[in-house]
Amino acid sequence: MSIIKNAKEFFGLAPADAYHDDAYYGEDVHYESQGSAAYQPRREPGYEYGSDYGRERGAASAPSRHEPVSRGNVERAGSVAAGPYVPAVVPVRLTSFTQSAEVGEPFRDGDAVVFDLSGMDLDEAKRVLDFASGLCFALRGQMKKLVPRVFAIVPDGASISTRELEEAARLR
Repeated sequence: MSIIKNAKEFFGLAPADAYHDDAYYGEDVHYESQGSAAYQPRREPGYEYGSDYGRERGAASAPSRHEPVSRGNVERAGSVAAGPYVPAVVPVRLTSFTQSAEVGEPFRDGDAVVFDLSGMDLDEAKRVLDFASGLCFALRGQMKKLVPRVFAIVPDGASISTRELEEAARLR
């Protein structure tokens, strides 16, 4: 029986010993004081835990993480001050999966991408299509099938007609 008991103890299946009955735990030392005053936490007069809940911050204090901080008059490189961004339609003809970045980068920047998979193997074309559908899901875009093996991905909020996409793919 001792071999089985030892195996149970080794794998942690034996009942737990009563560790609190050990003589070591009876030797706890109780300190009379809280220690030196230098180690006491500083407290503001009249401050209680949670008393600042709902209190407005003063103008001299740092802004909260939800308040926008003005960084001056900074414009993005390539931004146009005269109106909103108009997405372009970027045609891409792929021959292998390694060129998938040619689809992803313009779409990430806010442009619609028309890509032709007719020059690819079926397995690689499926991989590119999975990649493009993941882009659409992540960036809330739309994917449109124009003709077999020619697809378009359009960013969220862009108003580009199917006719414009077909013209970019040279289908019209």
